[in-house]
Amino acid sequence: MPRRDFYHDSVKNALTKEGWRITHDPLILGDLELRVYPDLGAEKNVAERGMRTLAIEIKVFGAVGQISELQKAIGQYVLYRSILRRQDLIRLLYLAVSAEIYSTLFQKQIILNLIQDENIRLLVFNPLTGEIEQWID
Repeated sequence: MPRRDFYHDSVKNALTKEGWRITHDPLILGDLELRVYPDLGAEKNVAERGMRTLAIEIKVFGAVGQISELQKAIGQYVLYRSILRRQDLIRLLYLAVSAEIYSTLFQKQIILNLIQDENIRLLVFNPLTGEIEQWID
């Protein structure tokens, strides 16, 4: 099993506050040959949409090596999305990032272009308040 990210419990609690039920911690994807582990699986009954299910990959971007962390995060996101498309068509994948990282690193034009080009969904959370600030589809 992979090691939990520093903000794992913060994101988990923020989802719970918004009425999401954590179904997997971690979520297991893949087959007998290769397994990968997005950090969380969650579900919520949304009145206008019915049951929504999510896969969430939480990322911490330290002060050093942010580009390497970004490359790793995008690689994981693309791999998880590919598996989900073939195994679980209804689960939406989100990359969870702190509000600080979103307002700094993720506002650089190259990163904005990448998010748009790769159709990356973001969950922006505040680790200090333990709340979700934005869902970006």
